[in-house]
Amino acid sequence: MGRIRLIPLFWVVVFICSLGLPAAGQDRAAEDEVRQVLTAFQRGVERGDKALAKELATSDFLPYFEPFHNSLADLYGKAKMAFPMTVGHVKILRDGRAKAEAYINPAKNLFVFTLRKEDGHWRFCHFEGIRFPLYEVPAAPASSVHQIPPATVKFMMAEMDTAFRNLVFFTLRDALGQERAMQFLAGSEGFRVAMDAWLPFIEGPAQFALFCGILEENYYGSKYVLAAASEDEAEIRFAPLQELEVMKIAVFYPKLSIEEYHKLYVAIMQDRARACGLSLQASFDGTSCTLRIRRIIAGQALDARPRPAYHRIEKRPGDKEDGDA
Repeated sequence: MGRIRLIPLFWVVVFICSLGLPAAGQDRAAEDEVRQVLTAFQRGVERGDKALAKELATSDFLPYFEPFHNSLADLYGKAKMAFPMTVGHVKILRDGRAKAEAYINPAKNLFVFTLRKEDGHWRFCHFEGIRFPLYEVPAAPASSVHQIPPATVKFMMAEMDTAFRNLVFFTLRDALGQERAMQFLAGSEGFRVAMDAWLPFIEGPAQFALFCGILEENYYGSKYVLAAASEDEAEIRFAPLQELEVMKIAVFYPKLSIEEYHKLYVAIMQDRARACGLSLQASFDGTSCTLRIRRIIAGQALDARPRPAYHRIEKRPGDKEDGDA
């Protein structure tokens, strides 16, 4: 009989646990406080209350949060529109910070806010527009826990490689000078060998343009149109060139300006083209890039042609001069 009486109690416990209550150990009062901050953010945007930004963000994050907050306040406050925001998962981390998932705007743009206590109040101290949708540690053993969409994988790779390229450039520039830094990043002889290996039946500018397009699309998700292609000349248009998208929206340090990155990109591509017996010109429109490649004039010695000029990237305060220790 005792066992029979326990069966209804077991199902009551299962039912309660399925109601989406806070995870074990979660401070419900703290979670409610975090949700109240998000509600205050939503209502402040709807009122167009720009002064509220200073109350919602930590002092070190305010320079980043305030423009974001005020742009939303201008959009929704002036139009007297409701600010769509849905708050999802909230967790109080063991280090005292809080994470809150929210979807804002009619497009339901994802934001993951980080909050921490400052002066006894929860305040925003960071936000991201990315996350893997995992909210609990999976039961072990586990494999293939989450499959990332291919387009996201490509952008992640572009972001990682572009940030690393910036870091390597600054590091080598300070140690060896700008020209050596560019040559290292170009890896032009290796580029030529790989191009000939992967496209053995195509030659000249067409080979160069196709190799660049295939790599960019499959590595990083860049979109391109091969506008012209022959063994004498080719034109390829990237829209976008994914690394320029990364330079536009990603946050990392150290980081070249867009204009500086254009110069570096052109110098690298011209050096690679020269190693292949070609000349190259590039033009930019936002995050789009067009490359025009031509075969070097027949009979002109390759070594007699000037190397692509590397436009000097201006030093910033605190930067070392070329060759300085």
